[in-house]
Amino acid sequence: MFVSPPPTVSQQQLLPNVLTRRKSNDLATIPENPSGGSQDSLLSNVGSGNTKKEFVNAPPEFANRARDEIKKRLLQKRGGAGSSGNSGNHGSGVRSMHSFRNHGSSAVSSSQSSVYSGNTYNSDAASVVTGMTASSAAQSSIFSVPSFNTVSTQLTESSSVIDAYDAKQQQQPLTITLEQALPTIFYDMYSPEILMNPQNLMSNGRPKFTKRELLDWDVNDIRSLLIIESLRPEWHGQLPTIAFQPLQADGSMEQEPYFPQFRFQLLPLNSPDEVIISTLVSSDLYIEANLDYEFKLTSAQYTVNSARRRHEEHIGYHEPVMHLSKPEWRNIIENYLLNIAVEAQCRFDFKKACSEYKKWKLEQLRQQAIQQKQSFVKKPNMPPPSTIPKKSKNSLLRRALLRNSQLKIEEQHELELQQQQQQMQQQQANAVEIPTKVSLTKEEKSMVWSHCQLHVYQRLGLDWTPDNVSANKVATD
Repeated sequence: MFVSPPPTVSQQQLLPNVLTRRKSNDLATIPENPSGGSQDSLLSNVGSGNTKKEFVNAPPEFANRARDEIKKRLLQKRGGAGSSGNSGNHGSGVRSMHSFRNHGSSAVSSSQSSVYSGNTYNSDAASVVTGMTASSAAQSSIFSVPSFNTVSTQLTESSSVIDAYDAKQQQQPLTITLEQALPTIFYDMYSPEILMNPQNLMSNGRPKFTKRELLDWDVNDIRSLLIIESLRPEWHGQLPTIAFQPLQADGSMEQEPYFPQFRFQLLPLNSPDEVIISTLVSSDLYIEANLDYEFKLTSAQYTVNSARRRHEEHIGYHEPVMHLSKPEWRNIIENYLLNIAVEAQCRFDFKKACSEYKKWKLEQLRQQAIQQKQSFVKKPNMPPPSTIPKKSKNSLLRRALLRNSQLKIEEQHELELQQQQQQMQQQQANAVEIPTKVSLTKEEKSMVWSHCQLHVYQRLGLDWTPDNVSANKVATD
């Protein structure tokens, strides 16, 4: 706080008188009476000081600035306390501030009367120092020592700010990366018998049977790990959004129009059978394969029913709602994933096999058409060139044939018949078309589908039976 220097008329006598008359233990109190009692006391002190040595009081600028500064700090301090709803402390603060204001105005009037009355300096230095000391003591007692109500108010405000921040965080949608979403430990997802054998585990701690050589297995295996049994505490009761964008080989973000989508799904351990089936069917597992709803529903029902039988055999009684362990819960998800993964692989192989079978069938039909076309084209029925008599005038056979008119007519008739046959064969050959497109019959499709299923089952080491084919027939084939 900047303080202006005193008037020039008081420079010679102000400091010596103050230093000689200063008392460290003589402190005056601020009266609580707002009716002007402080003004009377100050006037009495000034009147009693006429008998002492002359002394110049502080100029009015000091009092005005001190009053404004105290008022400003008081309002700031009391404003915070007033917000906490403590009406009693607020009233006492206003009352003390009002009395201090009266005291300040009385001191200003007394100092003005003592300084400018006839240009004489008849005042008591001790009373001035005592008043200044009282003001500083009052100021230090107000601003340096925090009260209990002020501390509680600050704690309440801090807790309210923290609560508001938590509420704001809960309202905002939470987004995390795929690396943050995936679990890092898997020991609670599988039975101890599987985890105790290190030869059955991969480097990430999961069993080796969780890695399958199937179509889009890795992507959908990640999706199965995003089916969770409970929410994490840092998610504030909501499922986060997963942000994923694949990287190219050079480290830059890939800008392809499509890349796999990932999302969380909540499936508690004590869910009813209908909830488990609905969660599995509505999941994103093999969503790119466009499997029909009936097949996914049938697979989910079969998986849950098998899990219920195993669970009841384990606990020994029937439960309307299964209370699954974490390995049982994870086994349901992985069995459903394997069922639809094998189906997607078989359908992919079936389309490829049908395309190859159509090409083979089309080639066979083309070969048959070409052979049939060539069979219609025949050479004329003529004797070998060695048996035809030469055209010589001396040939007796030729002369005999020419003389015989009947033989000549027969030869002409045979020639006409041969020409007609050649024309008919040419027309039939032109009528034979080489096919360019073929289709498969139901029997052929069933045969191809069974072959694809058998090949996938044998490759994965599954003892499943192909559709519409008995085990004995498959073994003989």
